[in-house]
Amino acid sequence: MKMEDRNEKDRGLTVNDIAQAVEETAPAALQEAWDNSGLLIGFGEKRVDKLLICLEIDESVADEAVDMGAGMVITHHPLIFDGIKALDSRDADDRAVMKLIEAGISVYSCHTPFDKVKGGNNDALAAMIGLLSVRNLRGGAVAAPSKMIAEYDEADIGRMGRFKKAMNCREALNLVAAQLEMSLRQLRFVGDLDREVTTVGICTGAGADLMKLAAEAGCQLFITGDVKYHEARYALAHDICVIDAGHYGTEKHFAATMKAMLEKKLPDVEMSLSAVDLEPFRMM
Repeated sequence: MKMEDRNEKDRGLTVNDIAQAVEETAPAALQEAWDNSGLLIGFGEKRVDKLLICLEIDESVADEAVDMGAGMVITHHPLIFDGIKALDSRDADDRAVMKLIEAGISVYSCHTPFDKVKGGNNDALAAMIGLLSVRNLRGGAVAAPSKMIAEYDEADIGRMGRFKKAMNCREALNLVAAQLEMSLRQLRFVGDLDREVTTVGICTGAGADLMKLAAEAGCQLFITGDVKYHEARYALAHDICVIDAGHYGTEKHFAATMKAMLEKKLPDVEMSLSAVDLEPFRMM
């Protein structure tokens, strides 16, 4: 049963109802094999009046959720990634999990599924920088989730498109900095600053492993985060320019994007964006 088919006012929305709404948008079955998306802390039948949405959870975000009386938190990065063998109150990450459970707060993490679906992280970034004719990293149409699941293609996790008007890489750097509300000093660049580019590939987060696909698809510029030395050397050798806008920089819009999508499905739930600054790096 879809969310619009049930009478939400009969008993209010539960954790399971909200998890279902997220699944209708970005099914957990879309996730990569190494991922851990889904309901990671679940008080399934508990009613949720307040929902907190954030990129990821640390102890400060857990405190924020408790203080605001949230019944559920939706994150991009999984709260639990590699499994839990023990919880230790001396560890800040463990304390975050313990505080959420103690307060009866559920957590749903929507990671790689939200990178792939139409309107998710990568489409949001493409829209921010004004890309046209947006497709996956093989130049194929962005398919419906059911088709992505049935016909797995690593290219679906990223996007490619073109600028309306060609620009050089200096101009592209300024555009990315402005649209992501970052300073130029926070961006790293590989390639020829004066090179004119039209076709651009993107992958939010740590997407340098998709650079080869982008180059093969004819992208002259690739935008992602967490680029390592040898990946930068690959870019130089294969004539593709790269803007590294950081993992946080390319994904910090997750909460606002998810909120906008869920508000259409869950108009009776009070949704808040986390006010915690999760950027770990500081410019000197």
